[in-house]
Amino acid sequence: MGADLSTVSSILKEYYLGPVQEQLNNEVLLLSRLESRSEDLVGKAAFVPLHTGRSNGIGAVAEDAALPAAGNQSYARAEYDLKYLYGRIRVTGPSMAKTKSDAGAFLQTLKGEMDGVRADLTKDLARQIYGTGDGVIGVGTLASQTTVTLDDWEPLKKGQFYVGQILSGAVKTTGVQASGTLTITAVTLAAAATSTLTVTVTGTVANAAYALSLNGSVTAAQALNRFNNTPRSNEIDGLTRAVNTFSITAASETSGTFGTTAKSGSLGKIDSFTSTYWDNQKTFGATPGTPEALTIMRVQQAINLGRQQGAMPSAIITSLGVQREFYRLLQANQQFVAPGDTNYASGFSTLTYNGMPVIADLDAPFERMFILDEST
Repeated sequence: MGADLSTVSSILKEYYLGPVQEQLNNEVLLLSRLESRSEDLVGKAAFVPLHTGRSNGIGAVAEDAALPAAGNQSYARAEYDLKYLYGRIRVTGPSMAKTKSDAGAFLQTLKGEMDGVRADLTKDLARQIYGTGDGVIGVGTLASQTTVTLDDWEPLKKGQFYVGQILSGAVKTTGVQASGTLTITAVTLAAAATSTLTVTVTGTVANAAYALSLNGSVTAAQALNRFNNTPRSNEIDGLTRAVNTFSITAASETSGTFGTTAKSGSLGKIDSFTSTYWDNQKTFGATPGTPEALTIMRVQQAINLGRQQGAMPSAIITSLGVQREFYRLLQANQQFVAPGDTNYASGFSTLTYNGMPVIADLDAPFERMFILDEST
């Protein structure tokens, strides 16, 4: 009998091609763009001074007539409480010792865990940047102790639910936080938005329809007050809360089913119903919140609305699908910016419209377009 693979298997070496290849999407496009404009903040809260009104002490008068009565400028301030995000790791001494050199491993365990948790936290912050500040990642129904059926596929498409994630839930109809947690053990992403979308879990939460959050991001008191001005959650108030699509018809108005965007016009402790200068501009079809066909005229109308209120729009942020439709509408008028001229990470090229980049971000809400004055 001659030597074959079975007889020499004990002396064969295993050869690995490094480095470790990333299989997760860690793109945080808008976050990278905003960080270049951020400032270090210290202290209890951040205050932003606002110029809110003009002087009435002006007018045209006849020769030697009384001058207009003196007036004054008006000012206010927005107040933002600071939010804190943490990452925690645990490594053992033997694992550190056995991975301390390239001869023993492709990656040092401590460095791998530190870099990984930093990337994970940054990716979750990219989700929060587009949120409403209520901490809700998605809404779904726990029909059994093992399966959650989600209302829509958006959070799954964006990778916001993943295996090993620990979630807490608040009952969709009441806002009461459920006791116990759910741990995701499997994720099923369907081929179409109309298909059943499920997350397999283990836990002790009773069967019901829940708004699902990261464990610890929302306290029981906050869960009951997600529609109120404060406290909403331990997460930041995101772009969907600052630049919203609803109209305020009463001071600090709240309405809707738990887990949906609440109609609260308060941001930075200023209510946009009583202080109308604080309300963002928006344009939508006959039914607010219901998507309709994108048109260049509607985009231009939104830009003009902002300019009429003193804004100088500098960037358009939207989802991949809305950007594709915008490409189609502009067609022959497309103008691409060279990678070296962009101001955000990874060298992406982008379409420009009216001198503004039309940026498609993986984390941006579906079916919406944000036209931003980034100086504010």
